[in-house]
Amino acid sequence: MRKPPFLHVWQADLAAALPPWAAAEATLSAAETDRQARLRTPALRQTYGRAHGFLRAVLSQYTGRPAGTLVFEHDANGKPTLPGAELRFNLSYRPGRVLLAVSDAGPVGVDVEPLRPLTDAAALIQELYAPAEQAALRAAAPADYWPLFFTIWTRKEAYAKALGRGVGMPFADFSVLAFEPGQPPVFIAPAGAALHHWAAGAGYQGAVAVLGDALPEPAFFTYPTS
Repeated sequence: MRKPPFLHVWQADLAAALPPWAAAEATLSAAETDRQARLRTPALRQTYGRAHGFLRAVLSQYTGRPAGTLVFEHDANGKPTLPGAELRFNLSYRPGRVLLAVSDAGPVGVDVEPLRPLTDAAALIQELYAPAEQAALRAAAPADYWPLFFTIWTRKEAYAKALGRGVGMPFADFSVLAFEPGQPPVFIAPAGAALHHWAAGAGYQGAVAVLGDALPEPAFFTYPTS
């Protein structure tokens, strides 16, 4: 009997002392190490190395292959794949936090963002948020404004990444919530997709999207597991 499809979301604190990040970074490919070295600051290099070492460590658990031997290919949109593995995965990281979605149900996308005020938020909302999303933000209480802003943003970004799209996608043409004045927003997903969001650690917002006919609920894991 075929096992039901799964959607796993892994997260790690990139600022934590554990796991031993040097060992994780030692599994990077030559191309990854070269890209890491070209980043401008030590902080950016550390974040990149730890996030991609984390990616390899987690995927090695699914494939049974040593982390350092994993070879990635890229599809027409530049999205990485693992040849010979029936896994879809997607990585997102910011300073201090990394998320990885892994699934056999269909294409996945994940996004993480630190909660912070943005000086250009009004322009972003006008350009990238659908009318219902704009209305919900106008009605939000001050304490709820930025959490709602980034909940919308990460859900939209996760969906775009699941599609294999990003820059140039018409974000304002689809909505991830429904809103009626006087009522709390109701979170929705485009047809053929499931979207989930959560607080991805103190001060971070995360979201994951999966596409397909079978849309499993996400199971969450923290790396390292022990």
